[in-house]
Amino acid sequence: MAFYLLIAALSFLMLYFAVKKYTLKIDEKTLLEPIKTDIYPKFCDYIDEKIRELKYKVQNNELELLDMDKKDNFLEHLGDLSRELTFIQTMNLSKKNDELWQNELFNFLKKLEQIIEDFLKDSQMLNDQLRIDLMQNFKMLKGED
Repeated sequence: MAFYLLIAALSFLMLYFAVKKYTLKIDEKTLLEPIKTDIYPKFCDYIDEKIRELKYKVQNNELELLDMDKKDNFLEHLGDLSRELTFIQTMNLSKKNDELWQNELFNFLKKLEQIIEDFLKDSQMLNDQLRIDLMQNFKMLKGED
């Protein structure tokens, strides 16, 4: 009888630890699951839409430049950024690495903010609005809102 009780106890412990190990693996996988990489191309499209919006507002004098003589230069920089964004999007489309996408987009957005700061009046306010807008769109794409 004691022998069967010992076997039952050992079986219970083995089953307990096997289930515990399995649930820990599931929890780790769920917690460490990366952001779906298919959101990055959509996010790039949204950023490009914001760049086009900036171009339109400058062309229609809705945004004031620090130096009106540099309007064409600013528009050229925006065009370059739009092409660079398309390049980033194309080069990373097949890559499923969140960190790569995040680094590329972070550096790109820093450039965009710097150009806004270099050419536009009220640049701090514009950059703050842009950051908030992009953050909200990214959260929406991730499904957080």
